[in-house]
Amino acid sequence: MERGLTKILIVEDEAAHAEAISRAFSDDIHGVSLQVVGTLRDYQLAVAAGPPDIVLMDMNLPDGRATDELRQEHEKRVFPVLVMTAYGTEELAVAAMKAGAFDYIVKSSETFNRMPQAVRGALREWNLRLKNQQIERALHESEDRFVRLLQEIPSVACQGYAMDGTVHYWNLASEKFYGFKAEEAIGRNLFDLIIPADMRDEVKFAIRSMAETGEVIPAAELSLLHKNGNRVEVYSSHALMKKSGKATEFFCVDIDISERKHYEDQLKHLATHDELTGLANRALLADRLTQSIHYANRSGRLVAVFLLDLDRFKVINDSLGHHVGDQLLCAVGQRLQKTVRETDTVARFGGDEFVILLTEVADEEDVHKLARKILDHLALPFPLGDREMTITASLGISLYPRDSRDGATLLRNADMAMYRAKRDDCSNFSLYAPEMDQCAQETLELETDLRQALDRNELCLYYQPKVDFSSGRVVGCEALIRWSHPLRGLIPPDDFIPLAEETGLIVPIGTWVLREACRQNRAWQREGLPPMSVAVNLSARQFRKGDLPTLVKKILQGADLDPRFLELELTESMVMNDPHGAERTMLALKALDVGLSLDDFGTGYSSLNYLRRFPVDTLKVDRSFIHDVATDPSGASVVASVIDIAHNLGLTAVAEGVETREQMVFLRGCGCDLFQGYLFSKPLPAEAYAEMLRSGRQLSSEDAPLSGVR
Repeated sequence: MERGLTKILIVEDEAAHAEAISRAFSDDIHGVSLQVVGTLRDYQLAVAAGPPDIVLMDMNLPDGRATDELRQEHEKRVFPVLVMTAYGTEELAVAAMKAGAFDYIVKSSETFNRMPQAVRGALREWNLRLKNQQIERALHESEDRFVRLLQEIPSVACQGYAMDGTVHYWNLASEKFYGFKAEEAIGRNLFDLIIPADMRDEVKFAIRSMAETGEVIPAAELSLLHKNGNRVEVYSSHALMKKSGKATEFFCVDIDISERKHYEDQLKHLATHDELTGLANRALLADRLTQSIHYANRSGRLVAVFLLDLDRFKVINDSLGHHVGDQLLCAVGQRLQKTVRETDTVARFGGDEFVILLTEVADEEDVHKLARKILDHLALPFPLGDREMTITASLGISLYPRDSRDGATLLRNADMAMYRAKRDDCSNFSLYAPEMDQCAQETLELETDLRQALDRNELCLYYQPKVDFSSGRVVGCEALIRWSHPLRGLIPPDDFIPLAEETGLIVPIGTWVLREACRQNRAWQREGLPPMSVAVNLSARQFRKGDLPTLVKKILQGADLDPRFLELELTESMVMNDPHGAERTMLALKALDVGLSLDDFGTGYSSLNYLRRFPVDTLKVDRSFIHDVATDPSGASVVASVIDIAHNLGLTAVAEGVETREQMVFLRGCGCDLFQGYLFSKPLPAEAYAEMLRSGRQLSSEDAPLSGVR
């Protein structure tokens, strides 16, 4: 899936399901070609026009069942089919797999969102299966060749010997096979030349048996000795020659099967190891996990399952390419193996996820120490060619028998704990707790509700005023989204925006926020309120989509709003992930005459050189620095520096999160231009904000001094 365009055929008659699956691939759309059909007939036509790389097929379709179609084409199909159904029963799964399905997926919002990972995993396993088939074909071809070689002496080693093992014949192929020249071998005992010590009694018994019965022993695969001490893998058969009045002569005919053994070893390795990293794969991990639980049940010790996910790995793949990402995955696997014991198992679980299986653990404290050790080691730089890379990881842990006695459940629990660790902080670990099950269920329910929130008009905007220090007047506002849930009441953005980012819903939600803020601003102007700018926060996904300038222009035209009265707020991390691409997008937005603000300034890693090039109008000082300016000299120094940077670059400095008079005094003394925060006003509904403007409210001496402080 890393090379070329992956063709995915979706056979789904439910439009909402097809749309959800398609949306899941939106981030990878540059490498994916999606085709959606709704019937088996359309599927047949699509395949006839050109076979896809993979098919996602609903079990029940208007013109038949997926299983019937799969049975008809099972032998000739050259691509995997993942069968999807809304009902996950064991009977349906067995029926689908027997019919020829490659895998079986139960539909849900979670599986829709993880469909890209499922497709990548299925394609990897499918390609591995094809490779295994090629190896097996090569194995059969090799065996046929061995049969022919028996007729050709130059490639068949033949040794003649007496009943006591004395060699009397040694052909050229034997010299090649075993390293002894004929003059070295003839007259010596076969047992001293090529028979390993642990086989000598067995071989002597076989020779006596052939002499007594006159029948040769069956051909067999043997591991014999080379002159240099190495083992030689051969397929060995025997022949007897009896001449009247003479002792029986024995001939051993050996064929080198090293190539076949190599293929077999490779096949075994591929079946149990990840092709990229060489680590254990899911199959081997499952087997070792089952064994570990069995042993721990007898010893009374713990088994720990670590599920580790690399933070922001997709950014590395997207910006530096999959070849660099693959190098990093291999380096991570090697470092993990060096961090744990030889008795522990490190497996690649798929994508950028790894599983570490710890056996015979004495107590939970050992688990905590190793988790921190792993994260600390991963945080060290990785040398990759001419560059060094630094990454972090999130780690989830589940323990046997405390969290479950079942291997699959231990993995699932570790996965939930990993997502808790990722949510709390990067480079962190979390142990599974039973309440995570409830949290996961609530998150799923919240996601379902969020998908319907736009259609049900449950989203709304609040507006927080921006105040000019010099005049004390309100000169603009920031639009902040709220969710008026029918059962949970008003939900703040911190509780649902991360979920919207993760699921991709942030794109349609962000479009709605832009459209609604522009509409409301124009409505205020038509009412006769003073024209002023409304700031809207952009998400990283919105900014990276590529069509943002076109979208903004269309929304402004639809709202009949002068672009000067729209300000778009970007974050440091958003623009610094791809500075050159960000600069192009920002220039296109500035060409529309909208304002641009760099939000949360000081929390990221902006280069001042890039900041000078970016066409921004405003720098916003992050609230985390504002909080302690009156008591923390280092924080106060950062704030003063940011304000100076803004002014030196000809930008407006805005402080957010201003809540106390002491903060106000300090900021005004630093020459800050604008501020927003609860000291003046919390975010207000549209009508309350309009009423505040009508009243002409300004910053008063009761809020903070307006003069005399510099």
